[in-house]
Amino acid sequence: MGPRLLIVDDEPDMLDFLDRVFRREYEVLRAQSVEEALSRFEEGLFDVIVTDRRMPRRSGLELLEIAAQKQPQAVRVLLTGYADSLVDEKVAQWRLVDAWVSKPIDAAALKQSIAAAIQKRSAGGK
Repeated sequence: MGPRLLIVDDEPDMLDFLDRVFRREYEVLRAQSVEEALSRFEEGLFDVIVTDRRMPRRSGLELLEIAAQKQPQAVRVLLTGYADSLVDEKVAQWRLVDAWVSKPIDAAALKQSIAAAIQKRSAGGK
């Protein structure tokens, strides 16, 4: 099986869409909340973590902050329907995100963003 990818979104339709986008290239695991995603961390390491920014109870940024500690090798991708609000985030949080993609999601652009983040990581950049 290919690299392991964790997708996290509270919307089942978005999880289904992302699963279809990636299932041929990745071993895809899904979670509908930060809590469920954290329990998935117990199943092993992920190569890529893709998470929605706004979810009930805890945000995708909170998940990526934890992932940076528990899964530091994972490329971290943030999905957001609120691109303008990203500008307001604390500068320290930007180190948590390798790529971000605005909703509505363009599958080709998302794949390209992930590939670029993986390449940057492999080259030692961050």
